[in-house]
Amino acid sequence: MSESDSTISLTLPALSIPDTSQETDSGRLVIPGQSIPEKRISIQPSLVADLRGLAREAAKSAYCPYSRFHVGAALVMADDPQSRLFSGCNVENASYGGTVCAERNAIFSAAAAGFRRLGVILVSTVDSLNGPVGDRSPCGICRQVIREFADERTLIVIDAGDEGLLGNVLDIDRLLPWGFQLEKS
Repeated sequence: MSESDSTISLTLPALSIPDTSQETDSGRLVIPGQSIPEKRISIQPSLVADLRGLAREAAKSAYCPYSRFHVGAALVMADDPQSRLFSGCNVENASYGGTVCAERNAIFSAAAAGFRRLGVILVSTVDSLNGPVGDRSPCGICRQVIREFADERTLIVIDAGDEGLLGNVLDIDRLLPWGFQLEKS
């Protein structure tokens, strides 16, 4: 097995921002901090490279006549014993609310095939690969949909344009620290 086929370990750094507060005449306002512990993860670089290629290819099929912003996503579900790759692109609509993002298209395809646990998802915004990670990361509704199918092992990779860089790696707590969750029955 070559190094590119093996699984490697990475450390997602701890994040710690304390609460702050401000006293006002009407009462105290609190700005919540955040504490996310360091986390060791395993990732297969060759899988990330495959997902990146598939996401970039999917972005070519994007229907984006309004934003002209091509997005592709590719993923593998953790509960798929065959480790099939699913992909999706953004599909816009004149009534904007009818637009579906690439991440949701890919996740919904996997869910329609019966899978419920997201392993790795890679998002490629091919029109902004060299921009800051905030310009390349999933929108709010996609972050929430990712959370619905994510667990503590799910990895989110944001494509980057730098030569030799596969992408920026996050987990769901770093992507959406206070995402809404209900108990699943």
